[in-house]
Amino acid sequence: MTPRPYGYTVAAMDSLGIQGLTTAVAPIVLVSAAGLLYTGVQTKSLRLADRIRALTAELRNPATTADRRRQFRDQLPHFARRIRLSRQSLELLYIAMPCFVVTSLLLASTLWVGPAEFPIVITIVFVTGVLLLILALGLEFVEMWNGMKTIEIETRDASGER
Repeated sequence: MTPRPYGYTVAAMDSLGIQGLTTAVAPIVLVSAAGLLYTGVQTKSLRLADRIRALTAELRNPATTADRRRQFRDQLPHFARRIRLSRQSLELLYIAMPCFVVTSLLLASTLWVGPAEFPIVITIVFVTGVLLLILALGLEFVEMWNGMKTIEIETRDASGER
């Protein structure tokens, strides 16, 4: 106990307790990172859905030319694939976040129950979260690459290509 003014005493936190607390907080940074990625992907997905609605509305418009209709029909499968990839990425991020929270809770529990009884469980949960995060980023990379196809279709008439 550390003496304090006015007769109060405070238990000093040992270095293992501080280290344990610091270790338990580290995975929360990944929760924050995954949350930010989730927000960005969700926003992009909403914009993709809006673009699909706009394309289909213009496709239904009787004043739309045949060439423009062909462009829409060529683009729609790519937009559908893009929104599917984004949805899958969101699902992976949504599962990754609890993995990091559980890792943090398991690490924090060592402050009360002593050294981790099953360190392999903590490692597996953490690595699972990281792998899900990496897979989500990979899906977003594929989605971005697929997005270039819609741009190429949109601009091919302007460039004289067919």
